[in-house]
Amino acid sequence: MSKPPELKQRKNGKWYIFFREDGRSKRTSLRTGDQEIATLRFSGWLKDYKLHTEVVEDPTVEFCLDLWFTQWIEGRMLSENRYPSIINNLNAYFGKMPISQICRDHSQKYIELRAHGIIGSNKAASGTIRGELQRLRACFRFMNEVVEPREQRISKDIIPYVDLCPASPPRDRILSEDEVQLLRDTCSQHYATWGHGGRKTNRMSRVGRFIMIALDTAQRKTAIETLRWDQVDLERNQIQFNPQGRLQTIKKRPALSISPRLRPVLEMAKAEAINSYVLDRPTNLYEQVKSLGQSLNIDDLHPHVFRHTWATRAITRGVPIEKVAKFMGDTVETVRKNYEHLAPDYLDDVHE
Repeated sequence: MSKPPELKQRKNGKWYIFFREDGRSKRTSLRTGDQEIATLRFSGWLKDYKLHTEVVEDPTVEFCLDLWFTQWIEGRMLSENRYPSIINNLNAYFGKMPISQICRDHSQKYIELRAHGIIGSNKAASGTIRGELQRLRACFRFMNEVVEPREQRISKDIIPYVDLCPASPPRDRILSEDEVQLLRDTCSQHYATWGHGGRKTNRMSRVGRFIMIALDTAQRKTAIETLRWDQVDLERNQIQFNPQGRLQTIKKRPALSISPRLRPVLEMAKAEAINSYVLDRPTNLYEQVKSLGQSLNIDDLHPHVFRHTWATRAITRGVPIEKVAKFMGDTVETVRKNYEHLAPDYLDDVHE
């Protein structure tokens, strides 16, 4: 049995890790003469070394997810920044379980806990939970077919069946013209509050700013919530929804011109700005949108409704599908699948 990796200080005062690999002695410098720093770096190195060399016949889910992320996701997927939160949610329930001990009941329990917000930062929709469990399935396939070294690959016999919850139902809610106008009128006068007494200020509320932007840009919730003022160019009349340094993912964030209706809203918000965020902070506004809808008797109001409404109205009035796709940051295929039937000339050429 080979000796485990060791931490040693050489004559030059620097600390090194000594270990054996492929039958040969090797060493790697920790680039410090400070023993405390060296010990911390050795601990991190040792965790990574064990992750990629230790052969475990029945590993925990946490062990598998770590390997899956470092070998298959990191540096390969444009959407890799979404995976840490998915992995954290899965680890919160499955992490310490050996794979062989997982059964279908565990999937159902996870679905229940995520749906009620007991796992994760908030309540999750059926489609979100389904996506997370699909990632768990993908991780298990990776551990069976792809992981390196091959000795770490696990037997199909211990891989559990992961139950999926149903896909989210189609979001068919479309705001009427009256509802859109009610929201515009309300949001322009929906002031922020502060202090214990809930005193009104002269600043438009976060939810008001969010809705006004969503109605005119059709962008996804997170893209608006995280929007910063350095992405809004009032001189060029443009919003760059994909911030500098962020890779585009499959859910693209386009650069859009500012509509004449949205411009005065942004000008007012800019004059009232208290920091670098257009909405003051990048936190979740789902519940605030829902609550405002309830106060106005607008049923089933949630952030995606604005995007769906914009797309439906654009296609209905004859905007080409290609332009709608670019505006929304979607593929033409996705827009065609969801909205083509709404086009004014849809199937006109089948008539005699």
